[in-house]
Amino acid sequence: MGWNTFTHAPDSYHLAVAHIRNSLQQQGFATFNAADLDLSDSEKIDLISLCELSKSLPLDRFGESGRHRSYCEGTWNYETEAIDWKTGYQQSDGSIEMDYHQGSEYQPEFGGVVRKFLRMPDEILNKGLLNKLIWHDLSLTGMAEHYSRLRCGVHLIRMQALPGKPAKITPNCFHRDGQPFTAVHLIERYNVEGGATHIAPPSYANYQIEQVPAHEITRFLLNDPLDSYIIDDAAICHYINPVTCDENADVGARTIILIDFTPLEQSDSCSQ
Repeated sequence: MGWNTFTHAPDSYHLAVAHIRNSLQQQGFATFNAADLDLSDSEKIDLISLCELSKSLPLDRFGESGRHRSYCEGTWNYETEAIDWKTGYQQSDGSIEMDYHQGSEYQPEFGGVVRKFLRMPDEILNKGLLNKLIWHDLSLTGMAEHYSRLRCGVHLIRMQALPGKPAKITPNCFHRDGQPFTAVHLIERYNVEGGATHIAPPSYANYQIEQVPAHEITRFLLNDPLDSYIIDDAAICHYINPVTCDENADVGARTIILIDFTPLEQSDSCSQ
């Protein structure tokens, strides 16, 4: 599904998009699920394939063990209605890596550090499901109505927990991301507790959860495949609690696709 195909999707699909987008504007975040995405049969097959591909993700070298990921970013162009994915940098062992950077105001643990992640393979980038998610999320932001070029970043992250060894996000506190909009889609979850999303006013960024009054926190859990949410980074901050392995299980995992959008220009440049 390309951007042009998305704009010609059924009216029922666009009504669901409008409802989610309104919630995002009103609350600073919105949740949705697989039913809102109106998946094709091939996109449902892609979901199964992504579960398998995620099992071979390399360990994230930055932070505590248990987090595995790949990453890619590209430029979305209004005129071509497509994303030009970056090729990355080939390493001595033949692998291809991508640079990723966040400022310390958004990433207190690794702020200012250029982190390097394995480039997401084209096998994933070309999947119909991923492209469906990208166009769907982009429509929720409204950014395609105001900008002709956007940076789109995509992470595939598998949080793998072992007995007595939880997997934690980074930063492991309430935080903002630094990208104006970020969407998160659950790919798979099994044999784990935790991994719940907590939303709070942006003034609590860099606070630990016990420092935030309970009445200021909204909590929800992504439990089923393609349970999802999108956040307005200026309006809220968020925290994901550690993923722990279920009792009597040898391993558990929570796998997500994270998609973010950032303008590559300062002023409105197009209209629809």
